[in-house]
Amino acid sequence: MHFRKIYTEDYNDCAKNLVSAYAGPPWHNKWTDQEALLRIEATMSGFNSRGYVIENEDTIIAMCIGRIDYYFNNFNQFFIDEFNVIPNQQGFGIGKQLMNFIIDEMKQEKINKIFLITGGESASKFYAKNKFEITNDGFMMELDL
Repeated sequence: MHFRKIYTEDYNDCAKNLVSAYAGPPWHNKWTDQEALLRIEATMSGFNSRGYVIENEDTIIAMCIGRIDYYFNNFNQFFIDEFNVIPNQQGFGIGKQLMNFIIDEMKQEKINKIFLITGGESASKFYAKNKFEITNDGFMMELDL
C-alpha cells in the first residue's frame, strides 16, 4: 500500500469510491458520480485544502479530504470533510492506517487538532477507536431554507 497526497487526476476515482462507500450501511446515501466529484472538487479548491489517499496496486482504496481552519494564537485545526475506505477493504485496519498517516502529516504542519462531524453511530465508533472524543464545546446547528 502506498500513502500519498491526492492529485487532481485522482478526483474521478475518489468520487466513485465516495459513491460506493456511502451506498451501503449505515448511510444508504444515493450519491451520483457527478455529485461526488463536485463535493471533492469544491473541498479541494482552496489554498487550505488537504487530501490524502491510499493506493493498492495502482487503485485508490481510501481517501480523506478536508481543510485547515486557521485561528488566533497559532491554534489551527484540520477539519475532515470526507473520510472513506471502499467497502471491500473495510474492516482490515486501512482506515486506522490512513488516520495515522494524516495525524503524522498534520503534526508536520504544526496543526493542533483534527475535527470532524459524523452522523452515523458505526462511524463514530471508528473515530472513538482512533482516540477522537465527543466534545460539548459547541452545537451543530442548521437552518432549513
